[in-house]
Amino acid sequence: MPFDALIPWCAELERSLDPAARLRHWIGHEPDPWQIAAFTTQATEVALRVGRQAGKTSVLAARSVEELHIPESLTICVAPAERQAKIIAREIGRQLKRTDLVITRSTLTELEMSNGARVVALPSTSNTIRGYPSVSCLIIDECAFLQGEGGGEDLIAGVLPMLTEKGQVYFSSTPAGKNNYFARLFLDAKPGDGVHRIVVKGTDIPRLKDKVERMRRTLSATKFRQEIECELLSDGTSYFDLSIIENATSTEGAICPKM
Repeated sequence: MPFDALIPWCAELERSLDPAARLRHWIGHEPDPWQIAAFTTQATEVALRVGRQAGKTSVLAARSVEELHIPESLTICVAPAERQAKIIAREIGRQLKRTDLVITRSTLTELEMSNGARVVALPSTSNTIRGYPSVSCLIIDECAFLQGEGGGEDLIAGVLPMLTEKGQVYFSSTPAGKNNYFARLFLDAKPGDGVHRIVVKGTDIPRLKDKVERMRRTLSATKFRQEIECELLSDGTSYFDLSIIENATSTEGAICPKM
């Protein structure tokens, strides 16, 4: 083997043996520890509570690309809106360019590889979301913002049966209050329930320091706590900022007026 070919050969060997190396190559930068944990977990249910711009779309796309290397596998990506579904689809397409996989069929919502593996990205409002057989990887992005009964529970109940026995599901989102299925994954957590929960605050990621400080200056205290610090606040859509309510609440006993 010529010496010039030795370095790329070694790099390819490393990626074939080390999932973290594959993730680094596909997303294009050194992954955060939480991204490696999300990418390599063997849990069948994974809940990612992640702050804005922390890199959840890139790691979910990488997980889809990983699944596409398995012949005849089927990955379904669901998001509340068509725009969000297109974002993850574009990221999957971008990362595929860094692999040896060959796309044999491409539509607005689906990619099929030469090995028979497929990935489908759909908004949760699509009428065709049900009925896919033998799904090996199911990704529900922005899960806290799903519409419908039970804060998205009706939709989730419709897609979970599509998973194979060892199929993996990712519930991923920034928080949006407590009254939804995603929030209950954390609020109702029980030891040994089999769910791998990962919570990532934007303030804990050094590479986001400047962006986080800008958000701290421009967002209300409540929005910052929800969007960046990933708190499950009592109401994700309150008209009044919770910090104003908290500061205005008297700690003294109420005084009844004389009649």
